[in-house]
Amino acid sequence: MRAMNPGAVRAICFDLDNTLWDVDPVLERAERILADWLRARYPRVHERLPPDEMRRVRAALEAERPDQLHDFTFLRRETLARLVHAAGYDRGVGAAAFDVWHAARNELAPYDEVVPALTKLRARFRLATLSNGNADLARIGLAHHFEVSLSAGVLGCAKPDVRAYTQVAHALTLAPAEILFVGDEPHADVVGPSAAGMQTVWVNRARAEWPAALPAAHATVADLDELVTLLTPET
Repeated sequence: MRAMNPGAVRAICFDLDNTLWDVDPVLERAERILADWLRARYPRVHERLPPDEMRRVRAALEAERPDQLHDFTFLRRETLARLVHAAGYDRGVGAAAFDVWHAARNELAPYDEVVPALTKLRARFRLATLSNGNADLARIGLAHHFEVSLSAGVLGCAKPDVRAYTQVAHALTLAPAEILFVGDEPHADVVGPSAAGMQTVWVNRARAEWPAALPAAHATVADLDELVTLLTPET
């Protein structure tokens, strides 16, 4: 564990999925909602295509368009467009299907401590987010906590590409050393921002072992309550 310098921190940048909320049940529910919607309105998608066809089409698209691997929205929307077209429907149905999935993907509740913790932290730090995913903070109801919110699809590169973190620093008009990056994924949320010059906090809700081959975060917390404590000056 490297020594942390809380006094240098002027802004905190958060990852989203599995840092501010548990994303797996959200995505599972979104897939069920999309499947039910397609089955009810466009039954040939289910009648003519095997269950694993989405994975095959997605893999083929990724091989065809490596320039778009950072953009999850493009990949999912285009995959759906190709699937519905293969079943005999207009490609535009794919856009509607994406909208159904995306609405469900943003119906979620943050972890219990997140909103109180963000409120406390926002009183002392500028807050930002950087995500490889396509969550919509406005729909979720958290957008007002953050001054800057960036995603890989908008930036044109994905974590752990150092360019993603430097663009956060540019948007905040701060040096990377003045930004604390907080997230759950070792490569994207610790190794990447560390390489960009940021301090890092690993959110380890599962009490997992840190990968021994990777340089450690400056600090580890189990949740955002512990982050607040970490950054609260002793009196």
